[in-house]
Amino acid sequence: MSTKLPLMICTHARGGMRSVVEAYARDGLFQRWGFKSLWTHREGSAISRMTVCLCAYLDMLQLLLKSQVSFLHLHVAMRGSFWRKSFFAATARRFGVPSIIHLHGSEMKTFYGSLSPLRQAVVKHSLEHAGRVVVLSESWRKFVAEIAPQAHIEVIHNYVTVPVERPRAPHASDFNVLFLGLLGHRKGIYDLLDCWPTVLQTVPGARLLVGGNGEVELAIRRASAQGVSTSVDFLGWVDGAQKLDLFGIADAFVLPSYNEGLPMSVLEAMSWGKPVVATRVGAIPELITNELDGLLVTAGDQMALADALIRLGLDYRLRRTLGEAGRKRIEGTFSNHAVLPRLDALYSTITNQCAKN
Repeated sequence: MSTKLPLMICTHARGGMRSVVEAYARDGLFQRWGFKSLWTHREGSAISRMTVCLCAYLDMLQLLLKSQVSFLHLHVAMRGSFWRKSFFAATARRFGVPSIIHLHGSEMKTFYGSLSPLRQAVVKHSLEHAGRVVVLSESWRKFVAEIAPQAHIEVIHNYVTVPVERPRAPHASDFNVLFLGLLGHRKGIYDLLDCWPTVLQTVPGARLLVGGNGEVELAIRRASAQGVSTSVDFLGWVDGAQKLDLFGIADAFVLPSYNEGLPMSVLEAMSWGKPVVATRVGAIPELITNELDGLLVTAGDQMALADALIRLGLDYRLRRTLGEAGRKRIEGTFSNHAVLPRLDALYSTITNQCAKN
């Protein structure tokens, strides 16, 4: 009899969702459960993206036909990602194989609201027929429960591994602000660049380090138009050792997004003991308590964003206090030690249910 293996199905495109899966592999989850990875999407032309998805589907179908799949763990965003992964889950269901639909999409509510009643019914059917629907926060659990009342929902946070080395102690003379994310309106990069002249008026030595792909040229032009080009470094997409180096030299982290799930970049910054300025969107208010372990502002409020950054720039003691509290918050609830046992328990539940059926 062949051994059944679970399938981890995700995009290969750069971003937070892939970072989550890479962390699973790095921290032993793949090895413990014997996961096989299938990538359904990657950066590139439409033809190459379609080819990747088709190949992943055929690989899954071949394994299903041989009865070699125990369950699917599907990492799902909105729009095309949702429809692709739903088709994978529906196919697996025909073979009696359950799926875990893991929702990451920051704009899932907007996506669902834009659909016709028929397509909304398809979303409801997909969620309610999944073995489990994993969401990143309590607010997302409530949303999914509203649109799919029969879904089996479980809140499991994204997580990071807290660095062993202690973060660099803040100094009064330094103020390097780090932004990481896809450059565009949703992540608030233009609000950040528009308010940066105000920050420089009070903290003239501040530097803004911008890591990310997307609308890079537009962002560079916006910085030039604001007259702040000499204080802003556009670094392109950063990961690996370069990202660790940036967290090492950063004195604060900022993410003024309009929509989010549970952003990995914020978790990483807090794990490094960096004070975070972020917006009250998605699961961020469940992660950060304003004035306790970070600073929260309203999305689009450029004056409040500038004021929060100025406070941190002028007060290195506040940076240290918020940073230390944020690190403790991650250690207790959003670290690998806190989250991975919950994933192990979920997988055990799914496999036990399969054994009974």
